[in-house]
Amino acid sequence: MKKRISSLLLICLVFSCVTSCNDSKKSVKFNKENFKEHYIDAIKGTLLLPPKYELITKENLPYLISKMDSISFLNRLIHNLEADRRDYVLYTDSNNLNDIILIHKSEFVSFSKRDANQYLGLLEANMKHIYGAVNFERQQEKISQTERSKYIKIKYKILDHGLVLYQTQYIVTSAAVTFGIIEMRKDVTDNEDLIKRINYLVN
Repeated sequence: MKKRISSLLLICLVFSCVTSCNDSKKSVKFNKENFKEHYIDAIKGTLLLPPKYELITKENLPYLISKMDSISFLNRLIHNLEADRRDYVLYTDSNNLNDIILIHKSEFVSFSKRDANQYLGLLEANMKHIYGAVNFERQQEKISQTERSKYIKIKYKILDHGLVLYQTQYIVTSAAVTFGIIEMRKDVTDNEDLIKRINYLVN
């Protein structure tokens, strides 16, 4: 199990070596019409996202890169992901290219609370290595379950080169797949409510 939990951490290492972002506020009222459906083959399901988020593809990537400076978060993240040769699905906010949602399929793990604590320990050690003990603050960690899946949520506030950034990481397991989702942004809000509403086609 430790080997499988460690494999879940790999995509987080690629992500954290660049910078990170997100935190959470629960929406008062959910209205599906305010979101757009995205079918994602890697998770065998449909994820709702705000309409401003667009999928990064090989076709639109050159255009998006032309809008970024060479040291932008998104530019560095894509470089690291490509160098690591990992499959991923990446969405970016068309109004703020450094607000992203990264999805990565992992080896199937039906995790327990003990596994979640083990994962948290590995992630915490990595965060200390990247940012030092005083430049990040864990704001939330929990295991939740819906009718279709269960997930670990870990949320950090990070100080990076004078900027306050927020990162929310999820490890989600449904009946057939396990995958990671990482959100980053300067805004404190996160999309946990949308994670709960993923519509799996195999459950």
